[in-house]
Amino acid sequence: MRNKFLVSITGLVFCSSTLLAQDTAVYNHALLEHIDKKYNGLAYLLNKKSNKVFAQLQKQEQKLISKLSKLDTSKAKNLQISSSAAYQDLPTQLMKEKGNSVSAVRNYIPAFDSVQAMMSFINGGNGIKSVAALQEQLQIANYTKTFLQNRKQALQVALAGTPLAKQLKQVQKTAFYYQQQIQSYRETLKDPDKIQKLALAELSKLDAFKSFFAKNSQLANIFRMGVAENELDAASINGLQTRQSMRVALQQFESAGANPQQFVQRQVQSATGELQTFKNKINNAVGGNGEAGMPSFKPNTQKAKSFLQRIELGFNIQSLRPNGLLPVTSDLAFTLGYKLNSQGVIGVGMSYKMGWGNGISDMRITHEGFGLRSFVDWQIKGGFYMSGGYEQNYMQSFNRLSELLNQPMSTWKQSGLIGISKKYKLGKKKGTLQVLYDFLHFSNQVNTQPVIFRTGFNF
Repeated sequence: MRNKFLVSITGLVFCSSTLLAQDTAVYNHALLEHIDKKYNGLAYLLNKKSNKVFAQLQKQEQKLISKLSKLDTSKAKNLQISSSAAYQDLPTQLMKEKGNSVSAVRNYIPAFDSVQAMMSFINGGNGIKSVAALQEQLQIANYTKTFLQNRKQALQVALAGTPLAKQLKQVQKTAFYYQQQIQSYRETLKDPDKIQKLALAELSKLDAFKSFFAKNSQLANIFRMGVAENELDAASINGLQTRQSMRVALQQFESAGANPQQFVQRQVQSATGELQTFKNKINNAVGGNGEAGMPSFKPNTQKAKSFLQRIELGFNIQSLRPNGLLPVTSDLAFTLGYKLNSQGVIGVGMSYKMGWGNGISDMRITHEGFGLRSFVDWQIKGGFYMSGGYEQNYMQSFNRLSELLNQPMSTWKQSGLIGISKKYKLGKKKGTLQVLYDFLHFSNQVNTQPVIFRTGFNF
């Protein structure tokens, strides 16, 4: 598919300015489908996350109001009125936010704008529904962050001086992890995938696309690029000043004998002071000592990631010396871990015991066993982890995997492992070294070595 897109976009360079050429129309459609599917998916996730956080926060508020009513009925009643009004007005505010041009400016993402213009260009200058839907959800997400902050402050004021003030941590977690999740979605838009980058690189060679982008991109609409000055003054964006209004203001200063440059510098200094004052007020309101977005709890860095992003694939190998019953063997294991947080990983795995024979003179590959594993790694300090696990190993030779299904569990060897792991960077992967002690090694008929050394890497 990637090669088809390459043919498609490269073909655009040689088909002059038309996008309806028969040999590229099919591939252009495939490119639009690819991006359209991606943007629809992101819009769906944003909408789902916003709706979920509203419901979650409202439920948390009602629990706090119920507890507050047992301590102070007057405060509980006022908080209930505030809460009900906020959530009843929420649908109206969300509808307004969808058409808020100033909010669109605040949510400007250059890479998203470029792909948006590319899609419109390939589609003959027509808008794309998935782009509009995604832009709306980004604006709603921005409003949602403000809404969460306002409700958090309202709860802090209402619960101040009561034992319930300490229970606001759950509300803080809800707001913080929502912001983290939205930021991860925005990062996806800031870094287009390989197909999008390829298409943009090829289209950027076209003068037709450059002209189209200069007039139809979101950035061009914000600053009215390519528009005549008289049209620019007439078509202002709500919330932004026109050139004409700025020109008139500066002329008034000049006619009064004032220096416009000095005036602007004074205003910038004044605005900086006001901004710092406002920042301090927010910090005081949220009860923090640093940035307003800094939580008062230790955040889980994995919380905002999707399930697949928290999956960690691994491979490790351990070799065993002959013990009289088994030839020299190597355990080749594949593991599947799930990151609980920045410190802990739990997972499962499977191992295959491969025999190498009894030396150089008798080297042969044999199937000497199979194993099932579970494990836990917990970070102690830096790259050092405390590791533990439970394993079941079949320690007899076999020819086919189907033979293992007919074996009773009594023939499988148990292993209880505990030890230390060291994780380090290995190119784009993470290397691992493990020293483990098997405290169940003596409880089986096949008495293997108690200390196990494993090495491997994680993808």
